[in-house]
Order: sequence, then structure tokens, then C-alpha cells
Amino acid sequence: MSGTAALQARFAATIQDHLDPDPPLTLGVAVSGGGDSMALLELVRHWAQGRNVSLRAVTVDHKLRDVTGEVALVARYCATHGLPHDVLSWAGWDQQGNLQDSARTARRDLIAQWAADHSIALTLYGHTADDQAETLLMRLSRGSGVDGLAGIAARPAGAGLLRPLLAERRQDLRAYLREADVPWAEDPSNDDLQFDRIKARRMMVHLSELGLTTDRLLATAAHMQRARTGLQTAASDFARQHVRGEAGDLIFAPDALHLSSGDAPARVLTAAMMWMTGQTYRPRYDALTRAVTAVQNGEQRTLSGVVLRPDGDTLRMIRELAAIRAARTQGRDKLLWDHRWQITPPDDHNKIFTVQALGDAIRHVHDWRECGLSRQTLMTTPAIFDGDTLIAAPVAGYSQGWTARIVADFHSSLVSH
Repeated sequence: MSGTAALQARFAATIQDHLDPDPPLTLGVAVSGGGDSMALLELVRHWAQGRNVSLRAVTVDHKLRDVTGEVALVARYCATHGLPHDVLSWAGWDQQGNLQDSARTARRDLIAQWAADHSIALTLYGHTADDQAETLLMRLSRGSGVDGLAGIAARPAGAGLLRPLLAERRQDLRAYLREADVPWAEDPSNDDLQFDRIKARRMMVHLSELGLTTDRLLATAAHMQRARTGLQTAASDFARQHVRGEAGDLIFAPDALHLSSGDAPARVLTAAMMWMTGQTYRPRYDALTRAVTAVQNGEQRTLSGVVLRPDGDTLRMIRELAAIRAARTQGRDKLLWDHRWQITPPDDHNKIFTVQALGDAIRHVHDWRECGLSRQTLMTTPAIFDGDTLIAAPVAGYSQGWTARIVADFHSSLVSH
């Protein structure tokens, strides 16, 4: 079997492991114009032929340099093969923090919204085995534990993306493109040593002389992924014994606050914060430890978009109101708000409505105390507005035929973190 045929066969097997192509399906493909993403686009186009699958490509222009050539290259390929191609723009970097992290987050968020707008359930990304090895090396340099050293996930739970090239090497993908006569562009930032990833890429050459090859790093990531699965299973069992939900809050029993007793308490607490806020990164362990210690001493703390409040000998985790004051969504039918709450209007409602945190409008809900929930909790729950007029606050007891329910249960989602 030729190199091209073998690569296509491996790709097909990977794709088929992750999805059932029988029903009508639209896949998104994130394409920058670089070698990895162009190989991904060519591979998935070849695979989709004769299947009940349609493709839609997307390119993100971060407005950090001129990418006219790359965008045009992708556009020409898509036009040649009859594929729709969209270009998304981001100009939101505030010159603060890590540029590559900010750009990566913006790219993910833009593509997620694009996928939702086009009813695309799964978007393919072109990360490779080399990306996996570089990521592991960078995380090792930062002192990452099991979760960090597990590397990049092929299909993160709930993320709507798949990385089908994580077992493939860059050099093989470029050989495939040359054989298929598909052009690609080289990103000039790949030679910029101000970025940690490029430093790691250069270092790999020297580390391989010591036996720390890409294959060894990939094997380490595989070992850590198995270890992480075991730890996540144990944490899930621990959470079912020591954590319960109430109106969007989470309540932790005393044993769940003993962070030094093992892996599970800290894993459960950080997973709870990620579940509540939708963030993809855990809070730092030292910050978590300080916050939990303060709660155990009877003090309230705010960390990573949540409020940690002492409640007798338990800890109550509440969504931080300041973090969601500006979170608004509009529509006529069911809506998802703050990534956890599904809002359903009465059957006879057909006007556009707005969902946002109840906040100070709780003053218009005269019977909220009868719910048995604190004012602090209720202010963070979803409320329905017509302009500035409060229509309903279902969790606070002012339903008016509206319902609001958590659609992403914490215990069901825990293993995905």
C-alpha cells in the first residue's frame, strides 16, 4: 500500500471511530492554509466522496498579520472542489496577556459560534502528532500534572470538535500534499522564537538525540490519558457522594474540602468551577487552596467566576453575578443561557424575548423568599425580559408559564473534565 493510500486508510478509520456517516451530516473543517490543515481538508474531502456527508470550511483571520495569501489559497481550493468557505475575523486582542493563548481562545469561540450558526455538530481541526509532542514538552516545562501531560484530546467531551490527525506526522502530511499536488502556505510565525511552541519545536531536534523523541512523548501522553481516566472515574464516584446541586448552585460536604487528602477533592472542585462557568482552564491549585481555607474559616471568596460561600459546615458554590451581568441572549423559542440553563417560553408566546441574570430585578419579585433560596443565588438565575420589563423569573417563583432548567448536569459532565 502506498503512503498516500495508507494515510487515507488511517484517516478513514479514525473518522469512522468517532461518527456514524449514515445519516445526513455536515462537517466543519478549520483551515488556515498551512500544511496540516490543507492536508486535513484534502483527506476529509476524499473520504466524504460517495458518502452522505457535506463539508464546510472556515478560516479565521486574527488580524495580527496579513493573511490574504493564505485565505485566497483556501478559497481557491474550496471553489475548485465546490465547497463553501467562510472567513471569520478577530480583532479583539487588547495587547494584554499571552498572544497565542488569546488568539487560540478567540479562534475556538468564533468557530464554535460559526458551527452553531450553520448547524454543524462537529468541526475538524488539523493538530498533528508533532503538535501533541510540543504541547507535552511545554506543559512539562510548566510543571503540569497528569491532566496536562495527557496532552491534547482527540475529541474533547462537549466541545464539538475532532482532531483526526493526532497520530500523523507533519512530514507525512506534506508528502501527501505534494503527491496530490495541493499547495499550502508556511506561517512566518513558525520561525518566531518569541513563542514557546516554536522554542519547543526547535528543542525537539536536540532532545531526540537523548532518546526523547516525538514517539516517546506520544507514548507518555497515552499513559497519562489512561491514568487521567482512572482519576476522573474516582472523582466522579467521590462527587456523587459529597456534592449535590440546587438551583444551579453546588453544595459540597465537608469531606470534599480536604484538598490534601487525595486527588479527588481538588479535581471535583475545579471541575465544578469549569462546569459552572464554561471555562476550559482550571484555576491554579494554590489559589484554590487559599479560597477553600478561607471558606473553612467562615469567609466568602470569589475565584474564576464563582462565589465560594460557607454554608454551615458545607461550601456552596454560586455563579458570580458580576461575571454574567452582561450575558444576554434573545429569541422566540427555547434558548440556552450561560451554557447551562435552558429557557422555555409558554406555548402561546411568540414574541422576541431576552434572557439575562435576574440581578437587581429581584426587587420586582415580591415572593422570592418563599423559594427557600438565598437572594445571592436567585440573582444569578435566568430571568426573562421584554426590554427593561421583567416578564418572568422561573427559579425565583415568578414563572408566568416559563420554565428554566439546568440541561448540563454536573455529575454527568464531570468525567469530561
